[in-house]
Amino acid sequence: MQNTQNLILFLFAQAESLPLKDAVEIGSLMRKSPASMRAGINRLAREGMLTRFGWKRKAAQYALSPAGRALANEVLTRFMRIHSIVEAKHTWDGTWTLVSFDVPERIRKQRDEFRTRLREMGFGQLTGGLWIAPNDASAGALALADSLRIRNRVAVAITKDVRLGNEQISSVIQNIWPLARLNREYSRMRTRMKSRISKMQARMNSGAPPSGSPPDAREAFLEIFILFSEAAELISKDPCLPEELLPPGWLGLEVQDLIHEYFHMLHGFESSDPYAFLLKLPGGLHIPKPRA
Repeated sequence: MQNTQNLILFLFAQAESLPLKDAVEIGSLMRKSPASMRAGINRLAREGMLTRFGWKRKAAQYALSPAGRALANEVLTRFMRIHSIVEAKHTWDGTWTLVSFDVPERIRKQRDEFRTRLREMGFGQLTGGLWIAPNDASAGALALADSLRIRNRVAVAITKDVRLGNEQISSVIQNIWPLARLNREYSRMRTRMKSRISKMQARMNSGAPPSGSPPDAREAFLEIFILFSEAAELISKDPCLPEELLPPGWLGLEVQDLIHEYFHMLHGFESSDPYAFLLKLPGGLHIPKPRA
């Protein structure tokens, strides 16, 4: 069910609006039954995530509501966070952001949400009540505290001198973030990405259609959705540390390059394809070319 919901949100994030029958047809390419797609779209409409236009069943069209657009943008922003690291030209200047908070049990929901979102922003737990992230992440932490209405319970500090006992924080990074486990996951994804790229290259170079033809826009969209779903879960665990803080043999940036390479392989279709809109990116966003 969650996967169907994500597909619907991802689909409507790409379309200004879309007839119900087209959404159902695209879902069928992902082996989603017409009933499950209709049920998912109707449920999201009831929840205020989609807006319906036209009330005749065969003519019904849907689009993301402002609330649905905000949810889709939030998911996309989390995914795109690491791209800024891939493209970064500057080196880390040694700045750390420290966050401490004291949220009582009676509003534990906000406390738990604050912890979860701090992790998604790249913070790690230094000690029981103290969280840390490289660079100046104070604006994001305070905005999060504001959104949860706990600003007066959160303290934030920016410093270049952080020690744990007698150790500089940079020497105990893997005690704060589970980088070894994450790197093993990146290794498995690197293998999958290389296989995807190799198969797509073979398909595009193999001669006559259909095996020798590039995917059409709908197929490319579904490939990107599958990749997005797989990568977003992994990337959400990545603290996006500066290269200076990463362990030897770190594979995260290499995997990002492979994702970017595959993304660009799936783009460049003629605008005459009626579903070319499925491959557009929201304004202001782009997927960088792989690093040299």
